[in-house]
Amino acid sequence: MENLNKQAINNGVILGLLSLAVQIIIYYAFPSIIGSITFSIVLTLFSLALYIFFTLDLRKKIGGLWTFKDALKGIFVMSLVGNLISTVSNFIFFKFIETGAYDKLAPIVEEQAIANLEKFGVTDQDAIDKGVEQALAQIKSVYQPDLKSFLITLGTVILVGFILSLIFAAIFKKNPPMFAPIEETD
Repeated sequence: MENLNKQAINNGVILGLLSLAVQIIIYYAFPSIIGSITFSIVLTLFSLALYIFFTLDLRKKIGGLWTFKDALKGIFVMSLVGNLISTVSNFIFFKFIETGAYDKLAPIVEEQAIANLEKFGVTDQDAIDKGVEQALAQIKSVYQPDLKSFLITLGTVILVGFILSLIFAAIFKKNPPMFAPIEETD
């Protein structure tokens, strides 16, 4: 299964770099959509589609057949590598390169949070203030990260990656046939 690990790492690197690229492109080109519910849903669906594509690609690269155990191992290695690259790169980018990201995005996210809460019928100012505070705290952990928030994020993405790997392994496993076909020779 050395080939499985190698292919899983390759796919994980591609996933991680794609994730980083999407994050940076959105930050620079479309900062006004960060914090919107629609954006979150679209990004989640896009991420799932990428994981499904790369899971199927991984299965194809190793011959098309894999047990649940092999599928879990391959998908988790792919997820782990992709999440490590994405999370570490985002931390480095927003901690050391784009240090003013939170200040740039906070007003946008605050506006989005208020609009989202009002859209859902929240009229109590205390509830709106609390919702805005939570939204700002959430983006602060991404766009103005400290070591604690980085470690929490890293642990969370690894755990979620493992859970998704379990689900995907159950869905995309393809066991070899129990009995190999017999070829007749003349």
